[in-house]
Order: sequence, then C-alpha cells, then structure tokens
Amino acid sequence: MKKSSYFAELVPSYLAEIDDLLSDSEGKSVLQKRLDIKRRELPAILPMIAFSPEMVAVVFHNAFTMTSPTHWHRLVGSEPGQANFPSWKNLAGHLTVAPWALPLVELTLASEGGEEFLVTTAGLEYLRLHESTEAPLPIETVNDGDDDDEGGDLRDDGAEWMAEQGFDALDN
Repeated sequence: MKKSSYFAELVPSYLAEIDDLLSDSEGKSVLQKRLDIKRRELPAILPMIAFSPEMVAVVFHNAFTMTSPTHWHRLVGSEPGQANFPSWKNLAGHLTVAPWALPLVELTLASEGGEEFLVTTAGLEYLRLHESTEAPLPIETVNDGDDDDEGGDLRDDGAEWMAEQGFDALDN
C-alpha cells in the first residue's frame, strides 16, 4: 500500500503514542484506563490537532470499522489540501463509528480543523490495523553530484536490497 509522505510521517508517531499508553512503569496493561482519561480530556486537548494530531488521534483508538479497501488506499495515498483528500462526509460512508465515539466525533467536527483531523485519524487507524507488517516507503534521495558512493545510485542500491528481502521492485 502506497502512503503519502503525510501519512508516512504521522503513522510512526501515532503508533508510538499508542505504545506509550499500553503499560505503566510496572508493566501492567493500562491502555483502556489511559484512553478513557484522554477521551474525557478531549475538549482540553483538541487544540493540539493543529501541531500534534497523533497525540489526540489516540482518543479514537478502535473507534472505526472500515469498509471499501480501495477507498482507504486512496485516502492514505493522499494529503490534506489535495483534491483527492476526502471530506469527512464522504469518508463517513465508508466506515462505521463505534457508538461510544459518536459524541467525540461531533465534538471534534465542531472544532476548527476537526473535519481534516478526523479524516487523518481514520487514515491512521486504517494503517494501524492493516499495515503492521509492511515495510516503510523508501525515502527519495537527491543526487547533488557530490556522491562518495562509487557503487552507483543510492536509490537503485536500496531498491535492489529491498527486492532481495522479498519486496516488490520500485517502478522507475
């Protein structure tokens, strides 16, 4: 599944945020307790969607049931501001929101930037649930001509290594 740079940058932070909530210092599972606290704090933390959406997105952990994989693949391949980045209204037709999350969705939609944030959050949840074993996208490099690597293009070398590991070859 091809992710846009927007989702490729956000998903590791989102997964780390969830991981931080999993257990306490004694190793006891406290995820649900911490999620409940965050959900109650949503009105206070909503302003963070502008600069740290992954820290707020965890409020919607397991809130969405996704349908239409093709639609979701298009979402995670897009970015806010692009014509193909869906509105919440369009996206809502391709998911089910857990009953406990409906008031949180309404609260979020009433906030500035809330619609884009919810679409992003749904994309992050989709990636969390459907991409746990996929490799990250390769990073594009710029060859400035000052390359100490006599072996050739770093991108080609990386693509060759990925193919040796069993991943599909990159299209050039």
